[in-house]
Amino acid sequence: MLALMPNYWLRCQGACMDTARRATLTQEVRRHRIIEAAIDCLARDGWHGTTLATIASEAGISRGLISYHFAGRDDLYEAVLETVVATVFADGSAEMQQGIDDAPNAAAKLQAYIEGNLRFIGAHRREMAALGQVMPNLRGKDGALHASPDAEEPIIAGTALLFEYGLSTGEFRTVDARLTAYTLRRCIDGAALKIVADPDFDIDAYARELTTFFLQGVQA
Repeated sequence: MLALMPNYWLRCQGACMDTARRATLTQEVRRHRIIEAAIDCLARDGWHGTTLATIASEAGISRGLISYHFAGRDDLYEAVLETVVATVFADGSAEMQQGIDDAPNAAAKLQAYIEGNLRFIGAHRREMAALGQVMPNLRGKDGALHASPDAEEPIIAGTALLFEYGLSTGEFRTVDARLTAYTLRRCIDGAALKIVADPDFDIDAYARELTTFFLQGVQA
């Protein structure tokens, strides 16, 4: 009898571990469902129209389950930001960067940058709409808004490198790389707002016009 105890104990341990893994997986799936429901609600109903109750209804769960996974609305919206940045923007950035790296010259790199950004926006209208609601309204633990001038500085600096490269190769005329980058980013970010407000907005046509405008404007 005693000889059978170790095997029995191992089987019990294995069963407990399987149960724990299933419970963890269930929690992860439910947490993901809540985040996706929050994105849907924010995109459809806006910041003021989205509540924990509407998110729970969208996810098909009780409001209490949201409280189990998140400390509150702001905690959930922080998770929305993290999810979109990690799963959407990270993949999109990698794809865009590859297109820029593969381009043979400064003009082609600038074209790849503009078209890649706008193609990404067009493919992620839902996420753009949700971010458009969260970024101007959600505050961090320090009380500062997520959408601040300092937050976009790395993006402006990275975009300016494209124009600096064109200046260094002699392909672009003398321009203020930073101001030109700032102008371009405003055009791209404006498209993200427009595509949410206007479902019929032709972002492909916009990409063509914007590319032509900037290439003709900076070429030497």
